[in-house]
Amino acid sequence: MLYAFSLLAAAAAAAKRRKAGDKPSGKDGDDATSDKKALAVAAAWGGCYTYALADRLRASKPLHWVQAHPDDLATANFLAGAGAEAFKNLGDYDVVELRAIYASCPEKFQLDASGAKAQWRANLVERLQQLVARDRGDEVPAGWDGLNNRRRRQRLPPLPDKLRRHPAYHYPSAEQLDATAEKHAQLRQRRDDRKRTVAELEAKLEELRGERDAAFADARTEYLQQQYGKQLLRDLAREADEAFKATSSKLGTDAAPTGAKADYARAKRAVETARPTEAESASLRKLVERHGLEKGDAAADARDLTALRRRALDKAGVADDDPPDAEDAEERAGFEDPLRGRLIRGPFDPWPEVKRADKAPVLKKLSDEEEARLRREELQRHSLNRRASAPVGSLLAATMA
Repeated sequence: MLYAFSLLAAAAAAAKRRKAGDKPSGKDGDDATSDKKALAVAAAWGGCYTYALADRLRASKPLHWVQAHPDDLATANFLAGAGAEAFKNLGDYDVVELRAIYASCPEKFQLDASGAKAQWRANLVERLQQLVARDRGDEVPAGWDGLNNRRRRQRLPPLPDKLRRHPAYHYPSAEQLDATAEKHAQLRQRRDDRKRTVAELEAKLEELRGERDAAFADARTEYLQQQYGKQLLRDLAREADEAFKATSSKLGTDAAPTGAKADYARAKRAVETARPTEAESASLRKLVERHGLEKGDAAADARDLTALRRRALDKAGVADDDPPDAEDAEERAGFEDPLRGRLIRGPFDPWPEVKRADKAPVLKKLSDEEEARLRREELQRHSLNRRASAPVGSLLAATMA
């Protein structure tokens, strides 16, 4: 999350410089953005990107197309490589994301001899049409109505909240914040319990080690052998050794897959790899509760979406002939399963100037005549080098022959 906050801070600083007419200085860019400063800048802009949203935007490669140039997308090799699965799993995206991907998708892909890209685009359109039909509440033909002598019409099932808008685009609710805090508390408690168990077993092992060494020493003492007998001392030494080995096996080692130490290592790793971390969750909770963002407000979210729609149409120069109804927009902006906080308002420009990606210059290939000439010159140089490195006797023999 700190990375997202740092981006917000950098964007805020750049916007202030543009507004003031100042040129960016290298000193400002070199200063590290502290967690406190990033939170303050994000709050000043009206919010921040949560870790869940930042991670989703990073992992969902098709969403990157919204910021890409159409000419770059036409030649993109997106169905191969590490990010190919993100394009193949179209069921992971909600209807708004699919609309954005379709709006960025070119009409026809280049470098598509197998037709895989065209088939992917057809699958995208089909999936989007299904979600849009359910989102609008369209009706489809159903069974025959013998009473009225006509075919019945049935309304499609409504979209679940996750497909209407993914929860990552909303701030967590108070219940979700409590659940996250409880999860971190459980992970921390589990780690502390495993650590306490390891400490207890290590202390017990040291005690058993002393008892075992003492039993071995007693078994070798002639006076005790005469008084208690060798067999009894051997049995006591064996019992002490078995108790030591059992405790040592229960404790385990750092490299062993089982044992108390292995359990503690896994519990410790679970705390360290939890995302968002406990510190990030605490920072987000502090920011969200300070601005009341954990309380869902469908009316305010609907107003924000209407303002974004108006700005988009104004920038495109398109008249808004069919403005959304206020009550319908408020109803569509509400989510109940699960309860969500406010809609995230990012500080970045939703309509940036998209330019073509910078590519490395491609080396021009040689023609067939140029390659033949270079090959002849290479062979000639190789022949001269062989003659220059040959012994004098060989050259004289070749000359006399």
